[in-house]
Amino acid sequence: MAKSLHIAMFVSIVMFFTSNSISSQKIDQYSQEAPGDVKISPTSDFDIYFEHHYTDKQFRFLEVCAQKLTSSHCGDVLFKNMVGEGTPVLLAECCAELLKIGKDCYLGTAQVILSTYEYRNIASKAIPKSKQTWNDCVRLTEN
Repeated sequence: MAKSLHIAMFVSIVMFFTSNSISSQKIDQYSQEAPGDVKISPTSDFDIYFEHHYTDKQFRFLEVCAQKLTSSHCGDVLFKNMVGEGTPVLLAECCAELLKIGKDCYLGTAQVILSTYEYRNIASKAIPKSKQTWNDCVRLTEN
């Protein structure tokens, strides 16, 4: 009985000091600066590094390109075809929309998406696949 009382008291003391030191930190929720003990994640660090390779003009161009794709369904179909998820099925309506966007817009947007941290490991396969998707859509709409 005495042993369990000592253990319970020890746990209580540890929890008190742990919670007290954590709650004593003053955190300004509106501050733009991260506290010194917080590290930037590798994803954020990579994406920040990646963004510096594009000019404002290039970002505006790609932003306009992204707005041209009006169907989210077609965006999903084209993306899944590009990264090889599932059975690649190109729909004529999606190919028509893709051709309306233009080759530079499509390939530029694909390049940016595949350069992000999440997709950089599959970019070597997906970028050629995106070019193949463009060519397949051109053939599909010509028929």
